[in-house]
Amino acid sequence: MNQQFLKYKDLKRLKDLYFEELKRRHLDIPIKTDFKKDISDFNIKLWDSLIPCSNTYEIKTEYYDDYGYHVRSRGEMLIGNSLKELGLDAKYEPALTLKDGRKVTPDYVFPIYPIDRCFFIEFIGMTGNNSYINYNYGKIDEYMRNGVLPNRDLILLCGSDTWLPTQETIKHIVASFINSAVERIESQKP
Repeated sequence: MNQQFLKYKDLKRLKDLYFEELKRRHLDIPIKTDFKKDISDFNIKLWDSLIPCSNTYEIKTEYYDDYGYHVRSRGEMLIGNSLKELGLDAKYEPALTLKDGRKVTPDYVFPIYPIDRCFFIEFIGMTGNNSYINYNYGKIDEYMRNGVLPNRDLILLCGSDTWLPTQETIKHIVASFINSAVERIESQKP
């Protein structure tokens, strides 16, 4: 077997573990995925209120994305650069207050003005570190309990110490996500 296939199998195993953990925690995932009918708080008004770089933890890297944000990892830099290449506005680690009052700082937030929506990106970059994975289970759990759903509001991207998605892959994932969101809105127009 080639090395890429082995990495794929390992990442698939981690993804399967993630979904098993979600089941174990008995998460209630809302069935409605149509955000046109779900009046969303994640709109352009929210975007205007977000202040970038609100995470107070020290950044110990030399990485800057194409927006000029000092970021925590090479993976985050690739994400920022991808968003910039796609021509999107983006904010890095803005403070977001969830419905339960807890504050989180998604890695990136970007707006799509024609559909009056903001979307979030989280990069889980240390998939080989169990305590980091457990922390992120909790973070994703918190998002979901507050109505921020993966594949509707949130893009989850993963990497490891030895593997990162390419910038082209990131751009493809983000563009597909946006296209899907816009198509859902367009399909509902009378």
